[in-house]
Amino acid sequence: MGLVLVGMLFASIVLLGLWERHRSKKRFLEASQKLKELSSELQSGASDE
Repeated sequence: MGLVLVGMLFASIVLLGLWERHRSKKRFLEASQKLKELSSELQSGASDE
């Protein structure tokens, strides 16, 4: 019985780690996209002056 609990704990840690890595990658891609948009807005604003 204890071995089953240890296995379930290990599986949940691994699955949560994979899920968190997926979420952080998605957040990173969204943030880098927003940064590119802001950068292009700043460059176009500077060239207008």
